[in-house]
Amino acid sequence: MNNTNQKSSSNIYAIGESLLDVIFKLDDTVTAKPGGSTLNTCISLGRLGHNVHFLTEYGNDKAGDKIEAFLNENGVNSNFSVRHKERKSTLALAWLNESGNASYSFYQDLPTEAPRVKLPAFTQNDILLFGSFYAINPRNNNNILNLLKQAKADGALVLYDPNIRPSKFKDTQETRNQIMELIEQADIVKASDEDFAYIFRTSNHTEVLEKLKQMKKLFFVTSGKNGVDVVFNGELKHLSIPCLEPVSTVGAGDNFNAGIIHAVLSQSIRKPFTTSDILTMAQQGIALASEVCLRTENYIARR
Repeated sequence: MNNTNQKSSSNIYAIGESLLDVIFKLDDTVTAKPGGSTLNTCISLGRLGHNVHFLTEYGNDKAGDKIEAFLNENGVNSNFSVRHKERKSTLALAWLNESGNASYSFYQDLPTEAPRVKLPAFTQNDILLFGSFYAINPRNNNNILNLLKQAKADGALVLYDPNIRPSKFKDTQETRNQIMELIEQADIVKASDEDFAYIFRTSNHTEVLEKLKQMKKLFFVTSGKNGVDVVFNGELKHLSIPCLEPVSTVGAGDNFNAGIIHAVLSQSIRKPFTTSDILTMAQQGIALASEVCLRTENYIARR
């Protein structure tokens, strides 16, 4: 895997949730670390030496102190972030099962109205990452759409990860339509088989892949130990993953995103993508996701 020894002129802008992950293991041990799907991606990219800017929110409390310090320690720029003086940071309680998979409960104290984010001046060398519930939460709609509009106008590459947690929102066709609209805005979409089962209302994986083949997008569909399907311009390729005994799968998908972005920047990949470009992205995604599955942290090790 290629590492980035010095920062390039490219910038990664990511918008999403910051929280404190409180993880309960089967042996009753408890750990607490900064988390959130987009934060996990940012930390790994910061540890790889990339220029990362995180657009996020957290509270004016000890958890917020920990989140802010952790971002700074790992080279993630928080200048675009908002700290709410009268609010507490979000908590996520995660219970791991025998397979290292987690079930979650979330506790939030964010303002009802989202703060207006500062829009970066994107370039054609930059990347915008967005996704999860944060991207479809109605309070964040204007910020997400404004960022997408600016990024696309400036020629930045856009990566979207739906990362759906149905327990966090009402299961409606309107939500599915909103997710599909965001997919249309992205250049690259990485999602799990469970995400697409929700979006298309079917657990038939073959049927899902056929639907994706009809869309003019680059899709990475992760299916846990069953590997990764890559769909692009009507073509389908399946990649297997290393056989391993995961310590935890929390953060695996987030680090697949980090692998995609790392490949794009370290290999100077640009649109239109070649088959070689796409395989490089997938292989880097698998490598970083596999590393995190063998760790108790939700991000790769410090380089």
